[in-house]
Amino acid sequence: MMNNTRDTDAQLVKRKTQPKPTNEIDIQYMTTIPFISGEYMSDDLKFKFRDYEFAFEDVVETYSVFVVDKKTKKRKKVDKTRRIRRPLLDKDGNRIARVKRDYYSAMEIFTQDMRLGNLNKDERFYITYHIQLCVDTLTVMPESFHKPALLMLSRAVSELETSASKGGFLRRMFNTFFQHSSVKEDRPPTRRGLFGLGKKKNNEG
Repeated sequence: MMNNTRDTDAQLVKRKTQPKPTNEIDIQYMTTIPFISGEYMSDDLKFKFRDYEFAFEDVVETYSVFVVDKKTKKRKKVDKTRRIRRPLLDKDGNRIARVKRDYYSAMEIFTQDMRLGNLNKDERFYITYHIQLCVDTLTVMPESFHKPALLMLSRAVSELETSASKGGFLRRMFNTFFQHSSVKEDRPPTRRGLFGLGKKKNNEG
């Protein structure tokens, strides 16, 4: 059955575990990546937003018919071919289901760029409006509306991308981050005295 095939597919998907941050750079990097559209999002949730259908294959079938020869008035056998669709089966004879439409794929719109925007109130409203309209169109409307959805997305992305360069925002943010990390890494460790108590004097003599 289709449900059995879908459950089997879900079990075969290799689950990815999100690595734990080991330093401040990892934490800063991970906070800029939306989990909802990332590769570590639960596959069980993604499968709930997919429509499935049985798969078919087109094959050419040969069959025979008997016709009456106009000259001899005798019946004769004639081979003909026709193209038919038949269910696609696995090695155990079960019907194979495939993804007809993946509604969750629209969540891939929410990328790292969303968290790196430098937006004011009006810009945030403009981007939110167009992104929501784009996702609604991709989810509800047929495939013929994909081009209008792309136009909506491009309007939001153009505003979002240019905001990151406003006043050198993105460049200044990363410069501040790397300078902060460099200062912490270059700072010499505190010298301790006997048994690790107190600061050890530099002039030991």
